[in-house]
Amino acid sequence: MKKPISFEYLVDALKSLPGIGNKQAERIAYFLILKDDKFIKDFIERINESHEKIHFCKQCNNFADGEFCDICLNKSREQDKLCIVSSIEDLQKIEETGSYVGLYYVLQGEIDVKSKTNIDSNSIRKLMNWLKSHSFDEIILATNWTINGEATAVFVKKIINELTNANVYRLALGLPINSALDYADNMTLKFAIKNKTKY
Repeated sequence: MKKPISFEYLVDALKSLPGIGNKQAERIAYFLILKDDKFIKDFIERINESHEKIHFCKQCNNFADGEFCDICLNKSREQDKLCIVSSIEDLQKIEETGSYVGLYYVLQGEIDVKSKTNIDSNSIRKLMNWLKSHSFDEIILATNWTINGEATAVFVKKIINELTNANVYRLALGLPINSALDYADNMTLKFAIKNKTKY
């Protein structure tokens, strides 16, 4: 049976979301089409509201309601420690362990070795400005243990060494090679943070 073109457009839109394949996109499309007008209206309004109201922290790129996120505004956190992560999801994953109480910087991506794509230059410039203006004693590179994550760590470490005298560490025990933080359980991440190695 040939599906309506508008259905195919919806499936294509859903496939553009991360982790959504063709079968999943079709299943979600069927689900949405069967819902009533109120559900669809509320669903769209929530997307629009989050898109309009959620911002990125002026200092670290985390989610923020205002100029700065709750973590950056929290003066009880250790101000001399910085954990550099690839994504907000990774930041949240580390926060869930309760084993790190310093500040963060979200790179918003990693170097793509295969396509030779670098991290957004604005994000790197923002990090450099913070490193110049703030004194960190300890910086943890918490990018993924993948080819892209390691290339990113090497790149960022070079920048850190040029701008600061901070001790640089890499997440260690508990995270195997070619693993992503998003798939690590809390206990594994706790060990990785506790047993970080100088980098």
